[in-house]
Amino acid sequence: MKTNRDPGDADALLESVLRDDEWQAANAAGKAEALGIFQAQVRMRRATRWAGGLAALAVAAVCVAHWLASPVTPQRQLLAMKPAGSPPVKQKESIYLTDDELLALFPKGSCFLAEVDGKKELVFLDPEVQRRYVSEAGQQQTLNR
Repeated sequence: MKTNRDPGDADALLESVLRDDEWQAANAAGKAEALGIFQAQVRMRRATRWAGGLAALAVAAVCVAHWLASPVTPQRQLLAMKPAGSPPVKQKESIYLTDDELLALFPKGSCFLAEVDGKKELVFLDPEVQRRYVSEAGQQQTLNR
């Protein structure tokens, strides 16, 4: 059990230091400075969290915009452009078609391959089929060569 000791000369010195105005001012200044540092760190932590959240939101917005703006995949585009009565197209690794594969893309008997000046050209018998299957941009490219 603690008992209070008799106040002595050391306590008198401590009492005089604690009652000193300069010490009180220094103590208040130290507390104010510590509080200012603490509040600055809290503000910095809060700003860092907000900046991280905004950066994550910006990245998500860019990803969504990229996903929405991406063109239709080639497989979907091929199916969308192909008329309903056409035979199915086999998907291969190569980007080139053989003569038979090319002719299989169009209705039977609507076109044939002819050699003109040493080059093979696709000739359509029915202009309606040509209009349906061949784009004007593709025709302009062949005319400009």
